[in-house]
Amino acid sequence: MAEHHEMKKTTPQEFLLALVGGLFAPLIAIILIIVYVMGIQEGLVKTGSSEAEDRAIRERIQPFGVALAVDPNAPRVERSGEQVYNEVCSACHGTGALGAPKFKDAAAWGKRIAQGYDTLLTHAIKGFNKMPARGGDPDLTDLEVARSVVYMTNAVGANFEAVLKKEPEPTPEILARGQAVYAQVCARCHDTGLTGAQKLTDTAAWDALIKQGKEYLYKAAIEGTLGGPARGGNDKLSDADVKAAVDYMVDEAKKAITAAKPAQEAAR
Repeated sequence: MAEHHEMKKTTPQEFLLALVGGLFAPLIAIILIIVYVMGIQEGLVKTGSSEAEDRAIRERIQPFGVALAVDPNAPRVERSGEQVYNEVCSACHGTGALGAPKFKDAAAWGKRIAQGYDTLLTHAIKGFNKMPARGGDPDLTDLEVARSVVYMTNAVGANFEAVLKKEPEPTPEILARGQAVYAQVCARCHDTGLTGAQKLTDTAAWDALIKQGKEYLYKAAIEGTLGGPARGGNDKLSDADVKAAVDYMVDEAKKAITAAKPAQEAAR
């Protein structure tokens, strides 16, 4: 007689335990996959927020320019040699960067001082070897550069004086050409003071400008860096014509300054 086996019934509790056990392994696998993916994402976030990338983003979104309110009529204050050194020259001469002789290093300055003041001034204005023209500040006047050279060299025993080479006087032909250019292009502003232009009779304004040197004035007239338009607003003017006009204006301004001196001295 065959044995009869009766199948045991599964209780609800046993069913739930079996179900949970069957889901446990896939659940663990899913959790591990999620942790792995989150780890990858965290690594990407950290890489993307690195200092170098943050700096690159800031550079890409920075504004193209900054608007500054500048009074074109405000007189320019000439800086002393010490001021120019502290604001411009010390970046290299204070540290020895780019092979610059350090301030008060007598040994480093000795052979340079031996070249003479004129050579040092020319190198400082035009640039020499790794040193940029005017110490990298194109707004420095020749006289300010001269003062900084004297400040540094005299600190190690030199006995230089901050003077500029005498500028050659323009010929009558250049002055005549300059007068014609002035009448055609420059007079509409410099005769009236329009756009803040210095009138030829404004002795105080021209006295300050003349002290900055012809090369500075030539550059300002050609590029329009003193508040007026480049080349007086006429792009067809050659550099020679612009310089001739500047020569004429400086000559006229000097005459006005000379004529005004007796009255100024009498008023003192």
